[in-house]
Amino acid sequence: MAIRIVTGEIEAKDVTTRVALPTRALPRWPPFERVAETIATPRRPFPPHRHSGVEVLAYVIEGSASYELGSDPPRPLVPGSTTLLTAPLPVSHAINPAKGHTVRWFALVSALPAGSNPPARFQSGRTEAKHGSAEGTIVRGLMGPGSTINSAIGMEGLSIEFESPATSFQRVGHSRVAVAYALAGRGLLDNEVLNAGEAALVENAAGIALHGDAGFQVLFVMAPRGAMPDAPTKSGT
Repeated sequence: MAIRIVTGEIEAKDVTTRVALPTRALPRWPPFERVAETIATPRRPFPPHRHSGVEVLAYVIEGSASYELGSDPPRPLVPGSTTLLTAPLPVSHAINPAKGHTVRWFALVSALPAGSNPPARFQSGRTEAKHGSAEGTIVRGLMGPGSTINSAIGMEGLSIEFESPATSFQRVGHSRVAVAYALAGRGLLDNEVLNAGEAALVENAAGIALHGDAGFQVLFVMAPRGAMPDAPTKSGT
């Protein structure tokens, strides 16, 4: 098993975004191209930007906002809202804070396999919280089994919140890689310390154990292992 802890870096072009991938030390980690957390306010919105050849997962951590996709009417977002954009061809989107609100969200960009041509699709949902298999945890299925959102490349995602000290075991599989991003608190992924704003990159693992005290919250996303591309795809969040 290999676990790499990556500390998020403040993005030079946008000081309201903390980027865990790519970084100067780790520019690529297929199929994941970007793992980031952004804060936007009405006075400092995050501008519309384009994606192509990727899937983009977004999860609203706190605040109210609207999701804008091309010329479609804006869709309201609240804490816990999850969206997945499958973009084989160029498309523009943005998350804009509601009037008088600050919004904070997590975004993950994953490359579509070379030569694949899934249909362009936008999905959204807000999965109700349920108690996890580990007593003291609350789990939301964001994507894949347990949710209404399905990834074209087979990604699966969970939000795991710790109400009291507990250990949550999550399967991975040697044919997949995973990202565990800490939204709040401090905990352990196996024996590695994971603090808020850090990402744990996991590969060659049958499964992992997340241990935390009350207040620890992690987004856990898995995907089939990707081939190293010849050049990175340029994608924002």
